[in-house]
Amino acid sequence: MLDDRPYMRPEEPQFRPPLMQQSRSGWAILLTINVVVFLLQLLFDPNSLSERMGLFGQSVVGRWLALDSSEITALLPMQLITYQFLHGSVMHLLMNALGLFFIGRALEPAIGRREMIGLYLVSGVIGALFQLCFAALFPDQFAGPMVGASAGVFGFMGVLARLFPHREVYLLLFFVLPLRLKLHWIFWGSMAIALLSILVAIRTETGGQVAHAAHLGGLLYGAFYVAALVRKGGLMRFLPGLPRIRFVSGDPVKESSATRRRNWRKPKVFNAAEVAEGDYISREVDPILDKISKHGIHSLTESERQILDKARSKM
Repeated sequence: MLDDRPYMRPEEPQFRPPLMQQSRSGWAILLTINVVVFLLQLLFDPNSLSERMGLFGQSVVGRWLALDSSEITALLPMQLITYQFLHGSVMHLLMNALGLFFIGRALEPAIGRREMIGLYLVSGVIGALFQLCFAALFPDQFAGPMVGASAGVFGFMGVLARLFPHREVYLLLFFVLPLRLKLHWIFWGSMAIALLSILVAIRTETGGQVAHAAHLGGLLYGAFYVAALVRKGGLMRFLPGLPRIRFVSGDPVKESSATRRRNWRKPKVFNAAEVAEGDYISREVDPILDKISKHGIHSLTESERQILDKARSKM
């Protein structure tokens, strides 16, 4: 497995693959799919963008691909996925695209591309199930067709806020007023808004255009993901042949500045028995191979030689 490193091959080393061969980020893949699907809606099914004109139910999207919580059919398993990539208007797409861009870019370095895509899909399914449950209990307020990526975006927010609760971000309230908030306040604020909107809808017996129950479901699943899955290997650990993720939080905790100055030099220690083989090689072996390529094998310390011997025994 060491010969897949470019500097271990006989030909000239290439430390970065060509542009067309670089893998795309998970958030970028999801964003691209949402935009392409919206363009297809615009070209081939414009009635699906005309909910206020009463034409949505006559469109292909409204009849087959959207998730209609007022009429459950045999297409439900498919609709649990397809509704997540459809949108009702340009503004609807824009808001979800901003969430995928900003939240997805911040989250992906922590959990990886495969986990991002899996998290998006499962959060969307959980959000849809929440909406279906509320529609069964309060059909006048929550029943109706549903489209959009917002349940997946709220899932991203739930994971990011629970992984890095003390990270501070800047928001533009009403796109005008700048606010500086920690992510855990954004998490609890989003949950409070979703719950309050649901209670208002039930109390006033009026529905709305926003699927607040789906938002709540995605957010809660994000919190569950951090509490029960991410530190045990993530979603992909249930699929054979895929490595488990290994997450080490870099979130600042409540400590003095002197403590932070002492700790910043300390390397993160990984147990090779607990880390997947690919992670072990990338974290422990790659720096040693870099050192060999620059200074020669005689520059290695005894501990570095032992790490290489251990890596050979794993291959």
